Formats: sequence, C-alpha cells, structure tokens
Amino acid sequence: MAAPTPTLAQRLDYGARVMGLAFGVVTARVRAAAIHRRTPGATPYNTMFRRSLLPRLESQRRTLETFDLYLFDIMNSERLRGEKVFEYGTLLNAVPDWRGLRVLDIGTGRSTLPEWMAYCGSSVTTVDLPTPAEDRWGGFQERVNGLVARRAGGRAGVASSMRRLPFRDGSFDLVTSLSVVEHLDTNLPDRAYVPYEEQRRRLAEVLDEAIRVTAPDGHFYLTTECCDFERATTDAWRPAYYYVGGPPLSGAWPVRDVRALFYDYLAERGCTLVGGVQFDPAGIADADSWSFRGPYFSGLAMLARRNP
Repeated sequence: MAAPTPTLAQRLDYGARVMGLAFGVVTARVRAAAIHRRTPGATPYNTMFRRSLLPRLESQRRTLETFDLYLFDIMNSERLRGEKVFEYGTLLNAVPDWRGLRVLDIGTGRSTLPEWMAYCGSSVTTVDLPTPAEDRWGGFQERVNGLVARRAGGRAGVASSMRRLPFRDGSFDLVTSLSVVEHLDTNLPDRAYVPYEEQRRRLAEVLDEAIRVTAPDGHFYLTTECCDFERATTDAWRPAYYYVGGPPLSGAWPVRDVRALFYDYLAERGCTLVGGVQFDPAGIADADSWSFRGPYFSGLAMLARRNP
C-alpha cells in the first residue's frame, strides 16, 4: 500500500525542521570556533547509562554536533535524553587519535558516525544486512545535508551478517557496534520474534566474531540496551520494534544477565575490560539511569582490549 501524500502543512513542517537542523549545525561550528576546550576523560567505559555522566561528555557532544544534520540532531535531541551522547561520547573519550585507524562498524544503519571517523582520518568499513532494517535518509533532508555536512573520506560498505563477518582475523584496530545487538530479538528479513535463549546464542556468535576480527591490542566498543523486565510496564520505543508478534516488551537485555552476557564473556575470551567494570545491575532502580524508553530501561557501554 502506497504511503499517503503529505499535506502542505506537513511538507512545510518537515522543511522547517530540516532547515532548523542545518542552522543548528552552522551555529555549532561558529560556537566551536570561538570556544576551544576539551574535557579530560574521567568517565567510565564499562558502565550503565546515567544522565549525571553527560556533563563530562559535553566536549565530545560539541565536537560531533558540528559534523552534519544527523549528528547534530541526535546530540541535541530532548527526546533521547542524552543516551546517544553517552554512547558516542564515551567512544570519543576512549580514542585520543583517529588518524590511521582501521575501523569496522557493525550494523551502521542510518548513523553517520562512521563518516565522522573517516573525516578524522580513519579507514572505515561498515557492515549491514543485504536488506537493511532501517532506511537511510533521502529527499530534501539528504540534499540539505549534502550542502552542510563536512566532507568525509568515505567508507567501504559490506553486506553481511554480523554473526559471520567476511574478514580475516585481526583485520581492524577498532571494532564498534552501537545499539545493534538488542535487535537480535528479531529474525530478519522475515521479522519473526527470536526466543531469548536463541538470542543469547546469537549474541555469543556476534561477540566471538567481533573479537576475532579485532587486532591484538585493538579495541572492541559496544553499546546496547538493558531492562528490568520484572518492573518495566511500558516502552516509548515499542512502535519501532522490528518483530511482528512476540512479547509486549523486548529490544533489551535483562539487566540481571548483562555482566555474564557481555563483560564476563569477553574477559573469558582473552579480553581486558578497559578501566574495569563499573556496571551495577542495581543501578536500574535509579531514575538517573532510565533512558528515553521509560522507567527501568537503560543503556550500557562496553570497551574491551583484545590481549595479544
């Protein structure tokens, strides 16, 4: 069924929003040129999302918001409550110099962070499914972004499953996967729900592959979602779930299982968790940790170094 034709009011609203983002990017660049500061990294890498961490990532937020419409939007989105600032800012805080890095980003979707990495001098490869679950931008917004966005060095895109990466062992200095593995609850492209035990098995495959293609002394950075499903009752992100059918709440890892699924799993496979592990599942009870999805939903970050 064809999508309904937008009304004139909807078209004007869309155009105004796009131009507002473009104005925001230009304004952010002017502000960045006038203010030279970088907050030293005193933020944990292996931890749960907390809004109280965001002031420590303000320099990273300001850096990213100047790049293009997409990054300006998510770095300033009130709806997202700073979760993307936490995810992206923690990564920037961990990488002092992007020049010459061989980077693999798994499950890029519509994110332009890989373009920013390339702009900073990295050689970037991205992996997505042959039929991506999310469409990239297009139309007027893409045309305006083409005028406003910084010119990046480009990236090499590869169509593949993240459970079977088509790369040799140790091919990348940095492997990233941002807000992707929570979608393992959906079998694509048929969008059938995947039972939890099978999700866990597929997650192990993804983590094993990410470690395999990370070079010795290289790093693997991942973010994802967690939830206390025993207490959560609603999810603001529910209309965007990938699967058809299935349980009313999903798209996140049970908070009680996170340490075993992620941090312990990588440590057992010869990785060092940079700076130790500060993730505490009890933190999900604190509203400071709640993400835009609602009470008892949060996010997490993980940074591991592959030992030689």
